[in-house]
Amino acid sequence: MNNNLLIDELNNIQVEYRTILINALKNISDNDADAVVDEIGVFWERNKKIVQCILRYLYQPYSAYVFTAATILDLDDYQHFPFVSLGKYHFWDDPIYKYITMLRKTDVNRDFNYKMKEQIESTIMDNIKIIDQAEGIIYILPIRLLTEDNSMIYKAADQAFFSMFKDSIDIELYKNKFETISEIKNGLLPGVDKSIFFLEDEDSGLDLETRFTDYKESTVLPLPSDATDAEVFWFVVYSYLAQAFDTILLSAEHRLVPYVRYKVTFKYILQISGNFVDHEEISNMLFKCVISHIVHHKFDKQKVYKIDIRDYYEAIRSYNFENLVFSELEQKGNGNPFSNLSVSEVNTIINRNFDSFFRWFHDIN
Repeated sequence: MNNNLLIDELNNIQVEYRTILINALKNISDNDADAVVDEIGVFWERNKKIVQCILRYLYQPYSAYVFTAATILDLDDYQHFPFVSLGKYHFWDDPIYKYITMLRKTDVNRDFNYKMKEQIESTIMDNIKIIDQAEGIIYILPIRLLTEDNSMIYKAADQAFFSMFKDSIDIELYKNKFETISEIKNGLLPGVDKSIFFLEDEDSGLDLETRFTDYKESTVLPLPSDATDAEVFWFVVYSYLAQAFDTILLSAEHRLVPYVRYKVTFKYILQISGNFVDHEEISNMLFKCVISHIVHHKFDKQKVYKIDIRDYYEAIRSYNFENLVFSELEQKGNGNPFSNLSVSEVNTIINRNFDSFFRWFHDIN
């Protein structure tokens, strides 16, 4: 299919979706979540085939990036600038449908339901900003909604979770054997507790029990208030593992590079990446994922406070930033930067290329 036709269709979908979002914002404010999910669901179902064509034919394999595993993109905090620094096409994996579906299925925790409604409203408003401010640069698509349900994700997460324990167990044995976080820690393989994460900026030097307690005290979960430590631990760690596998398989299915901002999800993706070392295509995709994550965290937002996103997007592409970075990584890493370069060396290369780009940008403006 002609690329110009696909772009036209994609732009039309964004304009139509904006109207849907405006209506959804009013309905969610009126506590009519069912009307919101119905309207959004009907819209994406009606456009499902053209969206599938877009994801299949618009871009070369692994040349487009998908911003996923996040709550909002957050344009007010300039989060869209590092996102569009790599690649030509950029998709925001819209989580609204998933949030509303969770809300409709969950009635065990009023605090969680309230938080979810707040999150849905925030995401709707953020999506409207994306369409208004980054039209033609960042496209909103519910990629997870349009991805085939894959039981492999849950099987892989299940296997990864129970592989952390000394004894061979399943979910029933787990429930019968463990109740407190101390019991869980004692049942883990030596050193595994150091590879378990709960919060974005938690102190990795603290013991598992302390980090777990801090997480429970700071997070509202869709679990009964009397849930045991074992129930909470399973829900949280299993969910992170499933999200990591889902991100990798979703990206591989649509030949996209996952742009993962959240450190905890990223750490779990890194942990399970060893399962794909013999798969060259996915291994290369994960390398780009690592670089995009570092780009996000090394990006200096102060340098773009007075720059329009459209000017920045055109300039970063004209400068050939992505190719320059990956060419240098390839050269410095002797053909295998994933194995041969340290994080410090990667940081240095990215920082140097950003500095060169901004000098060039200000010289031409």
